[in-house]
Amino acid sequence: MRASTAAALLIGLLIRLTLAAPTVETVLTPGGYRAATSLHEIPAGGSLAHVGSEIHVLAANGTVVKKVAKGTPTKVQAAVSPLQTGWITFASWLNQGSSPISSFTTTWTVPPVPATNHGQTIFLFNSIEPSAGDAILQPVLQYGGSAAGGGAFWAVATWYLDSSNTFFTTPVQTSAGATLNGIVQLTATSGSTYTYNSAFTNIGGTALTIVGVPEQLTWATETLEAYGVTAISDYPAGSTVFSGINLRLQNGATPSVSWATQQDTADGLSTTVNTNGATNAVITIRY
Repeated sequence: MRASTAAALLIGLLIRLTLAAPTVETVLTPGGYRAATSLHEIPAGGSLAHVGSEIHVLAANGTVVKKVAKGTPTKVQAAVSPLQTGWITFASWLNQGSSPISSFTTTWTVPPVPATNHGQTIFLFNSIEPSAGDAILQPVLQYGGSAAGGGAFWAVATWYLDSSNTFFTTPVQTSAGATLNGIVQLTATSGSTYTYNSAFTNIGGTALTIVGVPEQLTWATETLEAYGVTAISDYPAGSTVFSGINLRLQNGATPSVSWATQQDTADGLSTTVNTNGATNAVITIRY
């Protein structure tokens, strides 16, 4: 009798503790689902600055509007998985030379909206990460909803994710057939820190500058990322051609580039390198 009573009391206590435990609200980003509290929208014309153990969000006039603590470094890249979640198919190149990447540009056309809408989110972007994979800077084309907003239409924004925080510019709606020019560039170095800028150069309101980045960005990608896809028709029809892909180094040299690819053969989604190299390369993602 005593044993059963004690067990009942323990079960009751565990239930109360479970019910009382706070739940962490998560939101969708181009780095997977992350805590809603980690989300920070950049004011119009604003920027970011790494300052010690914090990242400062700055207004257009340079005043600090928010101070955000950095977290423990962890990888932010979503895992590749079949039909639904994460980095689906992509091309990549890792700079292992002594000179940093100074410019990474890509041009592509906004694809048609998908034939079906099941609440999916599609991200298409060129991006650059440090070798550790614990941050990413990316001009992103998005269909569907995310932490930044969105819906059954295409929109663009620039995102910066570190190990525990997510920053983004206000999304700008765009339409099928529009041309996008995505760029990530190194604009300055100071000791062991770097200043980067990313934007869609032909769309206002998408530029983001980050001062004092503690890690050199070395891993360049052209990526299709997706969440909540339930049918192939949830993707755009046909293919997206990333062209005018150009990589330059800080020392003025053009690197020797051979793009590696990751495929989703189970679902027929693929990345093809049509023109290799660092000058006017062409890469196609087929749906």
